[in-house]
Amino acid sequence: MARGITEDEVWKACDALLLEGARPTIERVRLKLGRGSPNTVSPMLETWFKHLGGRITDPGAFAAPLGTPNPVQLAAQHLWEVAQAEARRDFDARVTDSLAAAVANVEAEKEKARIAEAAAFTASSKATHLQADLDQLRAAVDAERLSHQAIAAQLELVQRRCAEFQDEVARAFRQAADERVRADHAVLAADERVTSAERRASMEIERERQLRAKADKSSEAIARRFEATLKEQVAATQRWQAADERLMQQQSHAHQREQELQAAAQHQDARIRELESALGEARMARSRVEAQDDLVGQLMARLQPKARHRAPSTQDTSRKKAKT
Repeated sequence: MARGITEDEVWKACDALLLEGARPTIERVRLKLGRGSPNTVSPMLETWFKHLGGRITDPGAFAAPLGTPNPVQLAAQHLWEVAQAEARRDFDARVTDSLAAAVANVEAEKEKARIAEAAAFTASSKATHLQADLDQLRAAVDAERLSHQAIAAQLELVQRRCAEFQDEVARAFRQAADERVRADHAVLAADERVTSAERRASMEIERERQLRAKADKSSEAIARRFEATLKEQVAATQRWQAADERLMQQQSHAHQREQELQAAAQHQDARIRELESALGEARMARSRVEAQDDLVGQLMARLQPKARHRAPSTQDTSRKKAKT
């Protein structure tokens, strides 16, 4: 059955390798002992390296026994010096590697800090520009809202005036209808008077025919009355024509005014549609700006932990520089 190795055996093998001028490793120690697993040799070798510095400072740790011949003592002294030189080179190499790694870490942290500062400055500048754009959009939206309100008020005023004009037109139509009715009544009355006058004239003519010899003067009076009746009929006809012309003029004016109001209303409707479209675009722009604000807020929230972490990193860098 294979026997295990002890720490004393590993240390003696390491001392022998060091005296031979070779660097003690796991494989060299196993070859020196002829047995032992790497998992067993590794912690013992680490312990030997930890205690090597204290042993090097002890002049008698690797000294030859008393009574040793002079050549052997010289050889042991040479091996001791070789071991010291090897240990110093190994220690210097480790110190150099550690310093290089520390310097590399410091430079990497500096570069990370510079990148973080540049990103923070860029994000802050972008946030400032976005805020300015948002303020301009808000001012434009407010101006459009005020303009829309003013146009809505103007449209309401125009609609109210249109309603008033429609009322005026309706009143004019009613007045024209009343005038026409009165004119019709006047014409009917004139016709009746003419008819009556004609009947009377016929009767008078017949009577005059019968009494012409007796009443020449009476026929002249009848003729005058007939002429007066005709004049009344002509005057009634002229009044009816004048009333009809006034009605046609009022209708033409009302139709023209109605067309003007319809054109004004169509123009106002087109302007309202344009304002509503502009308002919709402004709202979409405002939504995009709010989304960009949210993105900037998320970016600033992500950058704040890095900014807080950057301050202690800078202090650690200063401490490392001071130690160096």
